[in-house]
Amino acid sequence: MTARWLRIQLWFLVVVLCCFGLVMITSTTAMGTNVIAVGNESGITYAFLIKQAIAMAVGAVIAMVIGGMGAERLRQGWVVALVVVGALGSLCLVHVLGREINGAKRWIDLGPINLQPAELAKFALVIAAAWHLSRVAERVRSSWYGVVVPLFGFALIAGLVYLTKDLGSVVVMGVVLAAMIIFAGAPWWYLAIVSVLSTPALFYYTIFQVSYRRDRMLAFLDPWNADGPAGYHLRQSFIAIGSGGLFGVGLGQSTAKMSFLPEKHTDFIFAVVCEELGLVGALGVAALFLLLVYTGLLIAAQAKDRHLRLLAIGSTVVLGTQAFWNMMVVVGAVPTKGLTLPFISYGGSSVVVCLALIGVLDAVAQANVRATTRPSNSRIGAAVRADSDKAWRWQTEAGGAT
Repeated sequence: MTARWLRIQLWFLVVVLCCFGLVMITSTTAMGTNVIAVGNESGITYAFLIKQAIAMAVGAVIAMVIGGMGAERLRQGWVVALVVVGALGSLCLVHVLGREINGAKRWIDLGPINLQPAELAKFALVIAAAWHLSRVAERVRSSWYGVVVPLFGFALIAGLVYLTKDLGSVVVMGVVLAAMIIFAGAPWWYLAIVSVLSTPALFYYTIFQVSYRRDRMLAFLDPWNADGPAGYHLRQSFIAIGSGGLFGVGLGQSTAKMSFLPEKHTDFIFAVVCEELGLVGALGVAALFLLLVYTGLLIAAQAKDRHLRLLAIGSTVVLGTQAFWNMMVVVGAVPTKGLTLPFISYGGSSVVVCLALIGVLDAVAQANVRATTRPSNSRIGAAVRADSDKAWRWQTEAGGAT
C-alpha cells in the first residue's frame, strides 16, 4: 500500500469514528435521556454534543498544525522539552487547582473546558520516548542505560498521574513505553526482568491496598454476586449487551441509558453501542479500530528513520491499547478501569489528545510520502545533469576542432 493512500485511509477512519462518536453521544445524552422539566419536547439539551463537537474541532486544528509542522520539528529538543514541561506542570497544578469528580481530582477547571493532565501525559510520553530512544539507539540494544533512563522518566510522570487516582492511564502509558522500547531494539528480557521484579509489589499496593480498586477486582471475578457500585456497573453493562442481540434495539432506543447504566456517555458508551446496534454494530466498531491500528503500524513500517518509526508506534499503541481495553472492560474481559473509547466517548481532553496523536501519525505519513517521491526526482535530476555534461563536452570538442 502506498504511503499516500495510507494517509488518506488514516484520515478517513478518523472522520468516520468521530462522526459515529457524535451520533452516539447524541443518542446517550440528548434523545430522551436528558429532558429538562419544562413541560415540552424543546427541553432536550444538546450541551454534551456541542461541547464534544467543539473539542473535536480544536483537536482537528491541532492535528493539522502538527502535520503541517512536520515530524522533523518533533525531533528538536526544545519542542520535546516544551511538551514534557507542559505535561509535568499540569500534573502538578491539578493537585492545587484541580476539580474533583466522583472522588478523583483529575481535572483542571478552565471555565468552559476541563483539562485532564493525564491525557497530555500520554502525548508527552510518546514524544519524549521517541526522541530519547532514537538518540541512544545503540545503547538501547547493548546496555541497560538506554532502557533505565526512560523507565525513570516514566516513573516520574506515572507517579504524578497515579496521584490523581488514574491507574488506567498509568497502565496505558506502561504498555506504550514497553512497546516503544522493544521496537527500539532492546532485548525483551530487559523488560521481563523489570516486570518480574516490580509487578507483584505494584499490583498489591495499587489494587489490594485501595478499597475501590479491590472491589473492582472482586466484581471482575464474580460480577453477579459482587456488592457495591463495581458489581452493579458490570451487571448493567452485561444486561445492555445482552439486550442488543444480533442487530440491536435501534439507534436511540436503549433502555440502559435511562439512569440504569452509569457513565453511559463516557467509559461505558460501548455498552450502549452494543444495545442499540447489536453484535453487528459492536464488531463494526472493533473492526474500525483494528483497521486504524493496522494503518498506524503500516505507517511505522514504511518510515525510513528510527525516530519517525517510534513516533508512529507510540501513537498507534496509545490509541489501540485504550480502545481495546475500554471494549474489554465493557464486556467483562478485564478489570474495570476509567478509560474512554477514543473518538467515541464524551471527553474533551481525551478527544483532543487522540486527534493530536493522529496529527503525529499524519506527520510521519507525510514524511513517508516525501521519502518515496524524492528518489525518482533525484534520478531525473541526475539524468538531466548527465545530459547537460555530455552536451557541454560535445560543444567544447566541436569548438576545439574548428
